Amino acid sequence: MKNKRIVILIILILISIITLIGSSYALLTKSFKGDKLSMQIGTLKVDFTEGNAITMDNAMPMTDEDGMNTTPYTFTIINSGNIDSYYTISNEEELTNTLDTSYLKMRLTSDSGYDSGIKKAKNFGTETYRIVDETSLAVGKSVTYKLYLWISSEAGNDIQDKVYKSKIVVSSTSNRVGDTYCKDKGFTTLSDCMLVIANHDKTVESAKTNIKSKGIPDFTQVATTDEGLYMAEDDEGESYYYRGAVKNNYVSFAGFIWRIIRRNGDGSIRMIYSGKKIGDIGSDASIGYIQYAGKSFSPVYVGYKYNEKFSLHENNEVIRYEWFTNTQKYNFGTGYIFNETTKKFTLTGNIKQLTWSDNRDEIVNNNLYSCLNSECQAVYKISGFSDDNLMKVQPITYNVDNYQETLQNRIDSSIKLKIDQWYRTNLIQYSSYLADETFCNNRNILSGSGYKEDADTIYVTNGLEEDKFPNLKCSNEIDKFSLTNEKAKLDYPVALITAAEVMMAGATVNKPNNKYYLYNNQDYWTMSPTQFSNGVSRIGFVLDNGNLIFYCGVTDHGGTRPVINIKADVQITKGDGSSLNPFVIK
Repeated sequence: MKNKRIVILIILILISIITLIGSSYALLTKSFKGDKLSMQIGTLKVDFTEGNAITMDNAMPMTDEDGMNTTPYTFTIINSGNIDSYYTISNEEELTNTLDTSYLKMRLTSDSGYDSGIKKAKNFGTETYRIVDETSLAVGKSVTYKLYLWISSEAGNDIQDKVYKSKIVVSSTSNRVGDTYCKDKGFTTLSDCMLVIANHDKTVESAKTNIKSKGIPDFTQVATTDEGLYMAEDDEGESYYYRGAVKNNYVSFAGFIWRIIRRNGDGSIRMIYSGKKIGDIGSDASIGYIQYAGKSFSPVYVGYKYNEKFSLHENNEVIRYEWFTNTQKYNFGTGYIFNETTKKFTLTGNIKQLTWSDNRDEIVNNNLYSCLNSECQAVYKISGFSDDNLMKVQPITYNVDNYQETLQNRIDSSIKLKIDQWYRTNLIQYSSYLADETFCNNRNILSGSGYKEDADTIYVTNGLEEDKFPNLKCSNEIDKFSLTNEKAKLDYPVALITAAEVMMAGATVNKPNNKYYLYNNQDYWTMSPTQFSNGVSRIGFVLDNGNLIFYCGVTDHGGTRPVINIKADVQITKGDGSSLNPFVIK
């Protein structure tokens, strides 16, 4: 049995904050503990909850679980200035330390979602200076950190009487030079730099190998920390996508801010609109709050483009109808007419207001017609009942004749018209930078007919309903919207994000998440069909709490965030992808 082991840890807190004026700086040190310390220098204020010195006497080796149950050192950083500030938090060790840091473990977490994970101290960096977090803080925002430190249970008797001292250093600047690794090492394209910069990989291939070794994330959980890049196959090869609270996927292009979604299989870069300046949220992070389509009564309207080659269908099979309240009065008539101009049905004959609970026999025996209103997109001939809450009806509809007609891309949706108009105004002069990539409007069917108004259809939303495992492939040629696909032809190389891409970025179905990089405090559209139910076409939709939902009707309103693809060979002039130093395209 090992002898009792004791080590003394003394952590002295040093704050070094670079001011906003030139290259001058101020340096403050304190060595007391027990009194709360608050300092304001430049744009950042730092509050030390317990004072800025920590002494851990008689520390003993312990398990990671016990280490995380120790009292953490807590401090808060507040941006009280008038400009977003970039800062780093680092652990700077004294050269006189006698403890082998291989035995020291630490974990840094924050209420903004940062979590370093449990690491040995030496894994945070090299030699005596270790960066443990590096990010930006918007004006008026604050973030509180908790630092846990303990001795690993793997430590042996040789740590007795050893001493460890270090300083937590918070550094801030409003004029950051940034990570120049890509420039220094000759990675000049955005396509290559985004892969190597996070871990300073020596080659693109080694970066790909390291990313692929991470495996597949848990898509049943929301991603609230910066999980970096993962790999998934698309129709062109290996795609590398960002996930979680990503901090290094900002791009400045064409006078707008974009967030990188992924590196496509051919090396081009897919990006989503994020406003005119860093930090834009809500309506500022979209180009308009509009309907996906102006009509929803047919499954055709889930299409980014759709077909309205309709005809009258009066011999549909009998179905069960339950979308009514049996005590409410509805209009019932002895006949109907169809208006070729408005494409709507109107009840005719002896029109009465009846309730199903009181007048069911009259309704059924006379085979009355109703759509529960006086004018509607479809009318129903009532022929029987199953119970007090269920009619048997024969729908009479005006719709396409079959599923293949549903897929014909002939008319632009409302949201496509909006995006195209915005592109003509803002991006047409930058077309040479943009790649012709596929935007998937996947209308594959999981169940249902795909075209009938009188029955529900559930779509295969890139695998999400089948096994909760999103993917980037698009199997139907007629759903692959691009400039060169005559079956699904775009006017401009721009469209929308897919529900699968949103989920891969960190959302899940019906779970809020305000931490991942696609969150912008406003709901917005995807281009992924989800279902046609209760007579309404529905599209994948991101709520203002970051929640991905499948039940939003196409005539509802949502934010519009254009998605474009930058060519693989496009160069960057500067930047490291951070919010204060975004990649800038040449």
